[in-house]
Amino acid sequence: MRAFKYALRVVAAHPAYLVVYAVVLSLMGVFLAGALTTGDDPAYEPARPAVAVVDRGGGELAEGLRAFLAEGCDLVAVDDEPFALQDAVARGEAACVVVVPAGYTEAFLDAARAGGNAPVLEVAYSFDSLAGTLASSEVDQYLGLVRAAAVLQPDAPAVELAHRAAQAGEERAEVETVTPPGGTAVGSSLVFYLKWCSYTLTAAVVVSVGVLMGAFNRTDLRRRSIVSPVSSLTLGLHEAGAALVVALGVVALMLGLGWAAFGGSVAALPPETLGLMVLDVVALALVPLSLGFLMGQLGANEMVVNAVGNILGMVLAFLGGAWVPLSLMPEVVATLARFTPVYWYTDALDRCAYLTDPTAEALGAVLGDIGLVALFAAVVFVAALAAGRLRVQSAAAGGNAAAALPTT
Repeated sequence: MRAFKYALRVVAAHPAYLVVYAVVLSLMGVFLAGALTTGDDPAYEPARPAVAVVDRGGGELAEGLRAFLAEGCDLVAVDDEPFALQDAVARGEAACVVVVPAGYTEAFLDAARAGGNAPVLEVAYSFDSLAGTLASSEVDQYLGLVRAAAVLQPDAPAVELAHRAAQAGEERAEVETVTPPGGTAVGSSLVFYLKWCSYTLTAAVVVSVGVLMGAFNRTDLRRRSIVSPVSSLTLGLHEAGAALVVALGVVALMLGLGWAAFGGSVAALPPETLGLMVLDVVALALVPLSLGFLMGQLGANEMVVNAVGNILGMVLAFLGGAWVPLSLMPEVVATLARFTPVYWYTDALDRCAYLTDPTAEALGAVLGDIGLVALFAAVVFVAALAAGRLRVQSAAAGGNAAAALPTT
């Protein structure tokens, strides 16, 4: 028990690690989740880019173009001067500027009916977003409709062709949000926060446990441990118990911040789902706990522990899909991710997001993911206990060999 209390005092003597890795990184996750998730069931709103149509005597097609673009874009007025046109695009006043030259209607209809190449409009748009590209495609669509009407009705006046193209533009497809078969995703802000905190957990727990274990690696304590009546297994379990308390403390702090920041998401989830999320976070915390315990048993110093905690946390979070969806990654990365605990951790969170009506099958799938995460932790922890025992036996054998040397 004395070893257990001493281990906790060691962690308490290094509060900077807990503040930086547990508090600051968790708050960063809160800010990111709040900025990137605007709601749990956002409504679809079509984009309406700002477009300026400059008519230099283009005729009926220029007026028809205005009417066509007004259905899906916001028309803005821009002076027909070189500086004003450039300034409108550069400053973002208009995502797209279309200049219709003089005599464009006659030239366009003649080319369309003769089967030749149509004259090109002057179109300029900003490259800092896709809004200008969207507006440019609307212009091309309008000209395509006018060209088709001109071919089908060779004798129709330009006013009628422009009117028909504008009427066609009024017909818009109805867009609605489709709910996946598993139900509606709820608690997206909380889920995103917990995914981000896979890095927080890994860095905070590995560093804290590594510092804790490093205190027991001092030469004087190692010598006392070798000659003490306490077995190496008992000492290792005391150290592991103190590390477990530290890990659970980090989990409680992280969950407390998430609950306080995303109360709406928490209220939208059933109690069973919240319980599974907490269990998933605890299972993941056992993985860096075992890794920190292993590093301590191997004698890693404080600098190595900090480096491993940060680098490993970022790598696992990236490969596990916590930061970037694996659907955007190459197939080889998605395959490699399955051999990491964070992959199954995030998969369990995604399943929980759709678990509005818990069933035995759905609960079993989530518990299966959590079990795989716990399995990773168990394998690393057993390896840490074995490494610690071998290290103590090696040190004891070295001491006995030194004592057996003849003295002069």
